[in-house]
Amino acid sequence: MGWLTGKEVEKQVRAGKIRIDPFDGNQINPNSYDYRLGNTLRQLLTNSEFNGIPCIDPRKPIKYRDYIIPETGYLLLTENAYLGSTMEKFGTDHYASLVTGKSSVGRLFVKNHACAGLIDQGFLNHITLEITAKLPTLVFPGMRFGQIFWFESIGECELYKGKYNEGENIAEPSKIIRDWDK
Repeated sequence: MGWLTGKEVEKQVRAGKIRIDPFDGNQINPNSYDYRLGNTLRQLLTNSEFNGIPCIDPRKPIKYRDYIIPETGYLLLTENAYLGSTMEKFGTDHYASLVTGKSSVGRLFVKNHACAGLIDQGFLNHITLEITAKLPTLVFPGMRFGQIFWFESIGECELYKGKYNEGENIAEPSKIIRDWDK
């Protein structure tokens, strides 16, 4: 039981137990797979005010502005929060996975997956990334942006059937508002 090596990830992809679409063997690392940044970004916008301060209220619909990342790059600004997505679709019914930053991008002080890194068994889609930059930084579509790794679960598993497995899930904004409906 444990974390899959890169060679084992490739073996499981070829066996059909891990789905990576598109798959490129050059993106395999010793213990992970490099994911690439897709070509869209969503900049989060405030949707409320609290004591005169613009803010995001999770009980209200999330507002955002969409951008296409041109081949010449997109400048991430420090005062903004962005949602991006992986170029690849990932999924498996056999393993849980985690997404994390890539050291090369982290050393630019770009947080490319700040939180919510667990990918449950049964999820199959593009992965939404939470992106912020400490300094104004250019990003490009298709650049290697982070890593995903897989590990075995112990015990009986119920596959993911949550709210983020719907549609294309490309830079999917928060659906926390649904939590108040329950």
